[in-house]
Amino acid sequence: MRRRRFTYPGALALCVIAAFAIAQPVAAAPRQASPQDLWTVPTRPATDFTILVAYSFGNRIPAGVDPTRTVGQPGPVNEALADAVVATRGTRTVPIYAQTEIASVLHGKYGLTDVIEIGPDQAPDGTLVYLSTDGVAKKVASLRGPRAGDDVVGVIAFSDHQWRSVYTTVAAGFHAYGPAGIAMPATYDPFSGQDWTRSRESYLPRDIAGRVALLPQLVSAS
Repeated sequence: MRRRRFTYPGALALCVIAAFAIAQPVAAAPRQASPQDLWTVPTRPATDFTILVAYSFGNRIPAGVDPTRTVGQPGPVNEALADAVVATRGTRTVPIYAQTEIASVLHGKYGLTDVIEIGPDQAPDGTLVYLSTDGVAKKVASLRGPRAGDDVVGVIAFSDHQWRSVYTTVAAGFHAYGPAGIAMPATYDPFSGQDWTRSRESYLPRDIAGRVALLPQLVSAS
């Protein structure tokens, strides 16, 4: 059966659904206000953050490499995300939790040795089980333990992914914000190993659906 692709009209329909959902009375998520809309990323100064969490976006799979068994190479988007992590951290020594594709750049390009890498899980047959945005947030929450409720998280993510990354982190029990004044990468990689991250047309409807699905979690967590 041919898989149906989302198109911008489909995204528009989701926006209408989301707008209706947000128009209803929504209780605040724990310790942080619920979203104003599906687009505005709440921000705070970088100096407020007690930890940074960096969510990867796409990758590059070299020829001849099995993508089910290797994370692949970071690619230009994750390199730019690593740059944003460093810009956000500045000269401070706050902990950095970064997915493998970003962590490898922080290790190799910047020589950082204190990055906590969040890698994929591994199935019994040795294949990789990639973490969703929710899976990453929950893994970081587990690593932080009881400190999570007091953490103020700076979320570094691709521009079109940042809203969902911030509020998924909120749903995991954190205060979470984008870093004010730090630009997130916004140029898609047409050669990404993950086809849904190659263009805005491919990615955005998928992400909007995820944002809509996230709203009930924010309400139930209140």
